[in-house]
Amino acid sequence: MKRIIMVLCAAATLAPLPAFAFGALAVGVPADVSKDGFAYAMQVNAPSEQQASDSALNTCRGTSTDPNVVVHSQSSAPARAVCAIVQTFSHQCAVVAEDPAAGTPGVGWGIAPTLDVATQQAMANCRATAGASRQQFCAVDSQSCDGQ
Repeated sequence: MKRIIMVLCAAATLAPLPAFAFGALAVGVPADVSKDGFAYAMQVNAPSEQQASDSALNTCRGTSTDPNVVVHSQSSAPARAVCAIVQTFSHQCAVVAEDPAAGTPGVGWGIAPTLDVATQQAMANCRATAGASRQQFCAVDSQSCDGQ
């Protein structure tokens, strides 16, 4: 019995610690993206879903500057004002795509189990909002995978 307890204690000591594996994407899309742009913040590898959400949302709104959060650097006050969490996730990838030209409406994001699928989603969503003459200009602006 003593030997079993020792083995169990040793196994517990050697067991891997749970990884930080929570992410969140906050996005601010105002009524006129062409005029006001958009805002986003992406948090990955946070220790809890709540911390990921809080950090992404506060950074998107411009009320926090967490160095671990990817943030859209060209966001405007109207875009930051409407930031909201679009999705929390665990062990997935998030991608944001946009038409980088000023005054254009193309923006999209995707969250999926793989970077390839999230990229396809983000690009399709960007193209859907870009308009026929700007679809080909959509490009990935940011990407990150959680818990990897």
